[in-house]
Formats: sequence, C-alpha cells, structure tokens
Amino acid sequence: MAPDSWVRRAVLLSLACILALSTLVGCSAASNGSEEQLHLLIKVPRTGHDVVFDDSITQVDQVIEKMADAFEESYEKVPVDVEVEVFEQNQYDAAIAEAFDTVHSPDIVYGDYFNMSTYIHTGRVVPLDDVITDDIRSDVFDYLWDMSTIDGRVYMMPYLARQNILAYNKELFTQAGLERFIQEGTIQSWTKDEWAEILDTLAEKLPESCYPMMMYAASSQGDTHIMTLLRSSGSRFFDDDGHFALSTPEGIEALRWIQEGVDRGWFPPHSENLEIEDCSSLFRQGQLAIYMVNNASIGRYGDTIGLVNFPGPDEDGCATTFVSGFEVLDNGDPIRVQVAKDFLSFVYGEEDLLDYSAGTLPASIPVSERYGKDIQAFDLFLNNRENVVDFTGSNPDTRAVREIFYTCIHELLLGNLSPEETAARIDALCNQAIDEGEAASTLHE
Repeated sequence: MAPDSWVRRAVLLSLACILALSTLVGCSAASNGSEEQLHLLIKVPRTGHDVVFDDSITQVDQVIEKMADAFEESYEKVPVDVEVEVFEQNQYDAAIAEAFDTVHSPDIVYGDYFNMSTYIHTGRVVPLDDVITDDIRSDVFDYLWDMSTIDGRVYMMPYLARQNILAYNKELFTQAGLERFIQEGTIQSWTKDEWAEILDTLAEKLPESCYPMMMYAASSQGDTHIMTLLRSSGSRFFDDDGHFALSTPEGIEALRWIQEGVDRGWFPPHSENLEIEDCSSLFRQGQLAIYMVNNASIGRYGDTIGLVNFPGPDEDGCATTFVSGFEVLDNGDPIRVQVAKDFLSFVYGEEDLLDYSAGTLPASIPVSERYGKDIQAFDLFLNNRENVVDFTGSNPDTRAVREIFYTCIHELLLGNLSPEETAARIDALCNQAIDEGEAASTLHE
C-alpha cells in the first residue's frame, strides 16, 4: 500500500475513534438505547445517619442510593448504572487501596476525609476544581473547603460534618455530688483544676463497676480523641510543618496527666486493652461518666447528658471536626472519571439531595439555614466552631501514623514508658511515617 494511503487510513481511524468517544459522552440515553451501560461504583462505609425530615433514613448509604437513582434517571450523556457498595468502618484499606487495579476499585468514595486523605497521595484521587462552580463554592462553608484542599487543589467535595466533644452522665455526676458542674443548654468548658477535681471525685464516689472517663488503646479506632486529650496542658500537638511535637513541657505534661489518671482511678481497669466501642457500651449502660459524642450522636441520650469541650490550652477547651464527602478515583478510564465528576456536579446542583445532609452539620450553608432550627443543638455546635482544632496536620499518611500512635499510648497506660519516653517515641516514629509519606506522595495531574 502506498505511503499516502497509510496516512489517509491513520487519519480516518483517528477520526473514527474521536467520533466514537464523542458519541459516548455526548449523545442522549434515548438515542443510545442499544448501547452498553457504563458501570459506576460508589463505595461508602457503614455509617448511621438521621435526616430531620425523613425518619426512614437510618444509614448514609440510603442517601447515596437516592443520589444514584436520581442520577441514573436524569443523565443523558451515556446510559449509566450506579452501584453503591457498603463496607465496614474499619475496612477502608480493604475496600479502597487493596482494590486498586481490580474490577472492584471504586470510581467514587464517600467517607470521612481523615480516613480518605491518605489515598490522595497515591495519585489516584482526582482534583475536583473543575466541578466546583462559583455557586457550589459559595454554597459550602469555607472551613470545610480548607479541610479538603491540598496544595491549592480540592480533592474532596464536603457533604456534612460532625463536631466531636465530650458528654457527661448527669445522674452519675449527681450521685457523686458534682451537681454544681451540671449546666443545661450549653457546651461547657472546665479548667484543668476542675477536670482533676471532677475525675478524682468520680473515682472516689462512683458505685462499683462505674468509671469516671473513657480511655482505650487496643487499636487505632478512636485514637484521634486521645490525640485531642494531649492538648490538655497547652500543647499545639503539631509544629508549623505539621509534624508531631509532643516532646515539649506541655506535651509531656499532658501525657503525664493521662498516665497518672490510671493510678488515680480515672479510667476503666486495663484501659490499654479496651476499644472505643467498649467505652461506648459502658457509657450507654450508665457505667461511664464521661465519653466522646458528636452532634449526630447526642440524640440517642436524650436529656441524660451534659456537654463539655475536651480540656484544652485555654479556658474554652477544644473540639474537633470530621468532614465527610466525596472523592473521585481515576481507574484508567477518562470517560468513567468524567461521568463520576458529572455525578458530583449533579448532586451539588440538586437542592433536595443536599437537604439529606440535614441531620448533622450540613456542609451547605443554604441547607443549614433551611433546617438548622430542626437539627438538635445546631446553634450550640455552630457557635463552638471557634474551639475546633486540627487533629491531622498536613499528614500525607494519616493511617500509617495512627497505626503507630495507639501502640505508644498502650505502653504509656501500662506504665512501660514514661511520659518523656512516650513523647519521644511518638515524635520519632510518627514523624518518620510522615516523612516517608511525603517522600512517596504522588498527586494526580
């Protein structure tokens, strides 16, 4: 065949490929009735979720299913089948990272940013700035965009947030003669001296098999709350570069506060072997006086609890915020990536779908304005935002750090490490993991 024929053939083949791609992403579903459906996989951890206007919603995956059904029905570029798969909260890696390069790799993940931020540094998570119109950006609270941004690019679309504080059992406080510390309709803060007085009194006066405060170190589950407690003596926890900085007088004192609490009876026996769920069970059964709660969980306790910030560096104490939302993963198919982005554009353009975040703290400002009065304690948590501290820093490998941190607290509670040794070990090993994560970090282009 003549050379110019080869050129013409190559040009025609290229045009045919371009035409096929254009047809796939540009034609309506009605005109492509015989076309094979594009399969989109969304993975979501099993997470309880309430909606103020819909009592039938008990899990967040039910909301994602509503989004998927609405998108399938309205999307016109290509026939699409959206599958929503639920995984357990302690199975993030198995559901996501271990599924890379298989047919089970998700196109979209919904979950907590602190759990998903690690995957951004694999280069699989797609920046979403081209999805975020001016209207979408102004619709979402700025502090949630800030928590979802790395190097100036947004990698997660915030949908809702939960603010974590502590709760105390009012009946147990009354039994211990601590009525003066009970206040209604507010998120309290206690000084360091008041915390010591309260915990010592509870340890002395609580009935047998009841304990003053949560503590656990059997796994990484719930470790972020222990990290927050380590600000109790004024520690910033992180330095300016986002590295752990507990080998300071404030950090060591906070670790000593926890270790001494073991001998003073502040925690359940052998708390180094407890999981956070063990403490949750004790609190629900009325056997634990102080436990972690958030704005989404306080409803289960009714008026039996009071609210208080974690002990912090100043008289206002501190709290933490967990933002949840969507990430898009690149599985090597640009069409699926684009359809996944279109899914997010659709969701954030539909008022009724955004409304389903109204049960916790909605990321959407208009949703907050519409339903804030119906969300329990909404104003309390909104006004407490100024006391929220960052519990992740700029960590590129949060999950690796968490696998180290809890083992150090385990040894501290056992008394095998002094506060100084614990601080040094946490700083050295966690910062090594951070440095290794930074060295290995690859962001999607």
